[in-house]
Order: sequence, then structure tokens, then C-alpha cells
Amino acid sequence: MKKDPYKHIAELIFNLRQKCNLKDVLFVRMIGITQSEYNCLVQFYDQERMGVKELSERLGITPGGVTRIITSLENKGYVERRIAPDDRRNINVILTKQGKKIVERIRKVSAEIHEEIFKRIDADSRDEVVKAIQQLLNALDLWLKEHGQELEES
Repeated sequence: MKKDPYKHIAELIFNLRQKCNLKDVLFVRMIGITQSEYNCLVQFYDQERMGVKELSERLGITPGGVTRIITSLENKGYVERRIAPDDRRNINVILTKQGKKIVERIRKVSAEIHEEIFKRIDADSRDEVVKAIQQLLNALDLWLKEHGQELEES
């Protein structure tokens, strides 16, 4: 009997998520940070400064949860908090010099790990895998955009 393709993709994505989570657990141990700190620091890949509110939205956690993570990162010397110059009610989180180094290390080690994983895929199939992952991400983005309002209302 042929497997329901939608159940099959749901199982595959569930398994992929599980494996990615396990990979991330090993990864953060290598770097010497927690999973929450990692999730926060990768938000700074493309910028050195971000407001607590924006971090909260990006991470999908409360501002109080963000504050706990920021305090931990601040204690490690990776970030500092500053009052936003344009609105003194807001706090900006800024990468320190050490924070920039750890983010760069995260990027470098992450790329190395994913290269190691990707090389285990048949060379002739790699482009197809990249295209399929990109299509899946695009479909997820559309689904989230359509259902995002529901999340905000709940």
C-alpha cells in the first residue's frame, strides 16, 4: 500500500527537525554556549545592534525571556545593553568585540559542520537538495504569512 505523501512529508520534516536539534545540541557544546544563547546570537548575523522587542519577536519568546538570555550573554561579555538614542524607553542590545568574534566563530563552525554533512550527499544530487530545501522554505514562509495573523490573535 502506498504511503500518504502528506503524512510522509510530515514524518520526514519531523525527523529532520529532530536531527537538526541533535546537531545543534552538539554544536552549542562545541562553541561553549547554551541553545538559547545560540538562538539569540545568530540573530546578529546581519547586524550588530537590535532592540529587545525585535529580538523577542524574532525568537518567538517574551521580552522577559529575552532579558534572561541577554543577561547571560552580557555576563559572558558578548553583548551590552544601551538605551536607544531615538527612544529612551527602548533598550538596544549591541554585540561587543568579543560578541562579534563569537558570532563569526558560530558562522565558521556552522559552515564547516554543514559542509561535512553536505559532502555525505551524492555530488550529483546536491543542487537538487538545495533547490528542494529552498522551495520548502518558500512554501513555509507563505504558509506562515497566511497563518501569522492567527498566531498573533492567540
